[in-house]
Amino acid sequence: MAVEREPRTWGYGRASSKKQEASPETQKSMIKDYARFQQLPGDVTVFLDPATSGKIPWEDRPAGSQMFKHLRPGDHVVIAKLDRAFRRLSDCVLILERFEKMKIKVHIVNLMGGAIDLSSPMGKFMIHILAAFAELERAFISERTKDGLSARKKKNVQYCHFPGYGFRWEKRRVDGKTARVKVRDEEERNVMRSIVGWRKQDNPLSWLEIEAHLKDLRLINKEGRLWTEQRIRRACKAELKLQLEEGRANQ
Repeated sequence: MAVEREPRTWGYGRASSKKQEASPETQKSMIKDYARFQQLPGDVTVFLDPATSGKIPWEDRPAGSQMFKHLRPGDHVVIAKLDRAFRRLSDCVLILERFEKMKIKVHIVNLMGGAIDLSSPMGKFMIHILAAFAELERAFISERTKDGLSARKKKNVQYCHFPGYGFRWEKRRVDGKTARVKVRDEEERNVMRSIVGWRKQDNPLSWLEIEAHLKDLRLINKEGRLWTEQRIRRACKAELKLQLEEGRANQ
């Protein structure tokens, strides 16, 4: 049962990475400055979820769940930015309905501040519209990111950490700029061809035997690690695919 007490003020911030402009510490400062300016009750306590995906519902995040446990009727919740709390419009609607029932006042700093009246039709309409636009903006950003990665992939410019078995990233000049470009890794391809050969010979070696053999030869992969059974299986599959593609290209 909730313990009755004087209303308090709680702040919440989240960042998906430490490199974001709106870092958790920046959001914390925004929240505290806002609470002080608005003279909100009590000393504001800020809960921060650094490097946390927005796909996780607000109340299921580590810091978010702790904040929800402290909430009582009449409290104030201050959010630096709407998208720091909500990922989807549906999440926003459910949480705000819960806050309305608990008579919790919500403040969003980057929306000119001021508590949003969740009990009024206009207040509900405004927050739903804002959440919908925030969700649409994220969709556009995701689409642009995918298009950018696709364009880099077509140019063979680095688009991910792992270039694939039989390839490596190498610095080259592309469009007048230095970039890491995908090139063939003949040293790794030789190991991959050997793995396929050992599997196809009259007395094929097992995966564990190949792993032990590569270890005896002191062969390491491009990441500087020993070849494991799992990597050997993947490399074998990748080599068979590359051989098939090369065979089609030569036809």
